[in-house]
Amino acid sequence: MGRNGHPILSIPLFCPEFLARRFLAANRDWIATHRTPPPKRFSDGQRLTILGQEVQICHAPNQAGTVLRDDRLLVGGEDSFLNRRVTDYIKRRTQEYIAARAPALAQKIGRTVRRITLKDTTSRWGSCSTQGNLNFCWRLGMAPLFVLDYIIAHEVAHLSEMNHSPRFWQVVSNLCDRRADAEIWLRRHGADLR
Repeated sequence: MGRNGHPILSIPLFCPEFLARRFLAANRDWIATHRTPPPKRFSDGQRLTILGQEVQICHAPNQAGTVLRDDRLLVGGEDSFLNRRVTDYIKRRTQEYIAARAPALAQKIGRTVRRITLKDTTSRWGSCSTQGNLNFCWRLGMAPLFVLDYIIAHEVAHLSEMNHSPRFWQVVSNLCDRRADAEIWLRRHGADLR
């Protein structure tokens, strides 16, 4: 799916156009039920969770930057920048959290994290490269902490097992004690983060 929720059809170089159209026609119903909604925008007064803390967005034009005070996220500047500033704040806090947590988990299994990157992905919550680079969807910063901890553990486990074998799942379970709860939460509420 593209960023706007519309499907994208990639056609191999030597595939005739009539085969691509036939594929679309045969899968029309599935495509219609699997469209993603357009991304949410943040707004003044909106309540959301950031790293397990429920906060309310408060546009404060004279505020310098974005600051969390008690349960209020004060967002400075013009109203037109509010969405980007809230997004940047969530990304920064999520990056800090993962940067502290992932290396500590990796150390438990005798591995090292090379680099941590946050992305705006729509199809995966995280990934791990063979070079030891971990990637995470920044929107996980709006999930409960036990869910974020599970995804971190999942990707760290790939540092030792680049598959989803029983050994991999054992490593995940050793690093995260709420795996089942997190998987249930993601199935029920994961789409709400998009």
